[in-house]
Amino acid sequence: MAEDRTSLAQGATMANRRSTGKESNASIANISRTRRAQLVAEFEGELGIDYKARAKVAEAERRWQARKTFIVWVVALIFFTIACQKLWLMGEDVDVPFSEINPMHSLFGE
Repeated sequence: MAEDRTSLAQGATMANRRSTGKESNASIANISRTRRAQLVAEFEGELGIDYKARAKVAEAERRWQARKTFIVWVVALIFFTIACQKLWLMGEDVDVPFSEINPMHSLFGE
């Protein structure tokens, strides 16, 4: 019985001596951004990856995304302006305020 307790105690201390994943993660997190970028560039260079070309492609992708966003917003604003103009014209056609209007006739002229 005493041997079981000592073996359990030794097992517990042995488990405590091992390094945990948290310690290794903490050491990776403590590397500065500059050093991390240098390490990544060296690793990519060894693999034959051109990080400058990859950076150019990423920048081109960001510019294209910005252009698409601008185009979508311009088209949305154009549709909003047209809708507001149509509503304004429909309101101008009403002789008596709060009277019933026919939007199909106002929009399509039927």
